Parts: sequence; structure tokens; C-alpha cells
Amino acid sequence: MDPVLTEDGKPYGPHRYKELVKERYLIAKNTNTSYIDTGKITPVERRYIMQFLHEEAQRQKEMLEEVKQRRNS
Repeated sequence: MDPVLTEDGKPYGPHRYKELVKERYLIAKNTNTSYIDTGKITPVERRYIMQFLHEEAQRQKEMLEEVKQRRNS
């Protein structure tokens, strides 16, 4: 069950809705899927996909930093 308020005392519902919209947007953008189709993804699948996107972003960031270090050496 979701809480009624966020940690800073604001209503939780609008906050969570914005998070869900952002997750669906990021999934659609990074998987070449329509935003409408992301509504068919289960919550578990959505969490997994968001985790995979985060991991991929971290790998790309590390590779970019490595290239920058090699270039500056």
C-alpha cells in the first residue's frame, strides 16, 4: 500500500503518477516502443526495464570516463 503523503508532506498520489509517467516515457524513448504500449507492461517488467536502462547508462558513463582519461594521459 502506498503512503498518503510524501516525506515532505505533499500528497503521494500526484507524486507517484508523475514517476510512473516519467518511467513510461524513458522506457518508450529508449526501447523504440510507443508510449501507449508501455501501459501494457507489468509493474515488475517496468522495474526490471528501468533497472536495465540505469545499468546501461552507468556502463556508458564509465566507458566515456575511461576514454576521457586515456585521452588526457
